[in-house]
Amino acid sequence: MFTRTITFCAAAALCAAPIWAQTQDDVKTCGTTEAMERLFEERPEARAQFERADARLEQETADFVDGNRDELIVIPVVFHIIHNNGPENISDEQVHSAIEVANRDLRLLNEDADQIVSAFTDIASDIEIELRLAQRDPNGNCHSGINRIVSDLTYDGSDAVKDLIQWPRNKYMNVWVVNYANGAAGYTYTPGAVSNFQNADIDGIVLKHDYTGDIGTSNTYRSRTLTHEAGHWMNLRHTWGNGNEPGLDSNCDQDDNVDDTPLTMGWVTCNLNGETCGSLDNVQNYMDYSYCGRMFTDGQRERMRAAMYSSTAQRNQLWTPSNLVATGTDGVDILCEVKFDANRRMICAGDSVQFFDESYHGVTAWEWDFGDGSAPSTDQDPWHTFSQPGFYTVKLTASNASATADGIQTDFIHVLEDNAMDLPYSEGFETGEVPEMDWSVLDETGDGVTWAVTSTAALSGEYSLKMNNFAVDAEMATDQLISSTMDMSGATEIHITYSWAYAYKGTDPDEDDSDDRLKVYASSDCGQTWSLRRMHRGFTDLPSADPHPFPFAPVGPEEWNTYTLVLPYEQYLTENFRMLFEFESRLGNNLFLDDINIQAVGVNDVANLEATGRLPLTVFPNPTAGGAQCTFRTVVAHKVDVVVRDLQGREVARPLTGDLPAGVHEVELPASGWSAGTYLVSVALDGVPSTTRLVVE
Repeated sequence: MFTRTITFCAAAALCAAPIWAQTQDDVKTCGTTEAMERLFEERPEARAQFERADARLEQETADFVDGNRDELIVIPVVFHIIHNNGPENISDEQVHSAIEVANRDLRLLNEDADQIVSAFTDIASDIEIELRLAQRDPNGNCHSGINRIVSDLTYDGSDAVKDLIQWPRNKYMNVWVVNYANGAAGYTYTPGAVSNFQNADIDGIVLKHDYTGDIGTSNTYRSRTLTHEAGHWMNLRHTWGNGNEPGLDSNCDQDDNVDDTPLTMGWVTCNLNGETCGSLDNVQNYMDYSYCGRMFTDGQRERMRAAMYSSTAQRNQLWTPSNLVATGTDGVDILCEVKFDANRRMICAGDSVQFFDESYHGVTAWEWDFGDGSAPSTDQDPWHTFSQPGFYTVKLTASNASATADGIQTDFIHVLEDNAMDLPYSEGFETGEVPEMDWSVLDETGDGVTWAVTSTAALSGEYSLKMNNFAVDAEMATDQLISSTMDMSGATEIHITYSWAYAYKGTDPDEDDSDDRLKVYASSDCGQTWSLRRMHRGFTDLPSADPHPFPFAPVGPEEWNTYTLVLPYEQYLTENFRMLFEFESRLGNNLFLDDINIQAVGVNDVANLEATGRLPLTVFPNPTAGGAQCTFRTVVAHKVDVVVRDLQGREVARPLTGDLPAGVHEVELPASGWSAGTYLVSVALDGVPSTTRLVVE
């Protein structure tokens, strides 16, 4: 069950058209009167302008004679994806599906047309209007017809989103895809409402992303929103006339100005036998809210085509031969750019990669060179297996009916060495850079702000890894630090210890709403699949220091946290184990990462400890105002000493000395009687120590 706001009045009100809900109680009205009054209040001259233009267009429609009934009207379309790196950043394929669904419906090519009630089959109409994604921008440059703009206006729902980008409305139908559309699935204005040039800046269609097309974030049930909105954009009213509230008795007293659509109160359910105004209702009309739309009528066809022949809102300029050439929608595909991607770019020897052609437009032939000396492939989206480690440059030669072009991506595929990272592994970034043979950095959002080595702060040594989150503009931006391969096949479990520093952006943690996240993933199959194993959240255990209203950098060890992730699961004990850190921004403060230690724990804890200088151990709570607990794990029995010292090296407590069997050990630290400050907690196995810090408040 879902709801949506439906917002169109013939008075060119803001239309929230997705058309259909399950019950009348579920249909949200969009506040047409409020929307129009807001428009008239902001632009006092708009009311009179609209009334004059709408009356003129109604007369033109009444007088219209379609002398070229077989003439196909082509409308150039541009999509503007307004997103904040969320699900509203829909794929190109989802945009294409929206165009395909709308064209199918406009041309009466929908497969479900055979379900039209027999009383209306004779008037179900092919509108002979087609939407085509633009292949040239307003400057004549070759273009995909899809723009992507990062902005939090995607959550706004108003016409403000149109100020971000709009192509000339006399050359393109503008469609904006957003996260929130005023509580509706979409909305638009009729031609009369935007006929004046002062109102041209709001002309176009706004769609909620999950009501766009029939794939991706949308589905078949919600796919016909563009069909409905295009009807309004071409001067159709709802089937019950000048309102946005179906089911009212008074709707029988008004009309949609289309002769062959029966008077109706309007539907929010699919009652194919409904008779609300004394005759059988055309419940399957796309301009009803029944959610079972299958058709436009002949009369609606005449009204839509009349609008496209009219100069009102410059609709007649869109489909002139010269404009179709200018926008690249004259039917001759332009090979703008050869592009491709792959499902994985970092793999192990013997793994396969699927490549995806993203070239445009109208590509019909492909030749792939994978850079490894193998035979070329002529498939559109081929699979290829790489057998040897190394970096591979991939080339695609693409052709359409009129041109051939190449696309090359250097070092596009990285085939990793087996066991590339020697164990036990320790990384403190003391070389001043991210070691590229061990780690790769992925700016998944593409905002240019990502993991980088810094000397601003470090838990040990002089360097750490910084995520400059204070500079991130887009919420949900994600950045990854991904390891190479490690051989864990001989281990009994995996220990990953790491330290980080983070603070809220602000002065009061109770008022801070930035829930930034540091996530740790593991992969047993060289990165083909990843499992989230630990998440540190801003609302819970991510902060390590007091809030900072300015860009945060830790000033001492007491402003760092340390954690040991233990993976005792057999599924990860493979030859091609990999792990990654992912930072997900909620627009909070900076994060620093340091001292990553990875151990393949087997039968010799001491050997691992001597090699890394660190035993997987944790102290919690830390900081503490009372007692604390030190926890560590051993695989075999050891003589163990647990000692607490202050920063001058003076022994404060020795809570444990003796032989311990293999297992998880929890040692109570009597910190409630200690002075405030930082203490060093040392755990020695057979005389080999590992140390962590405890802050007492």
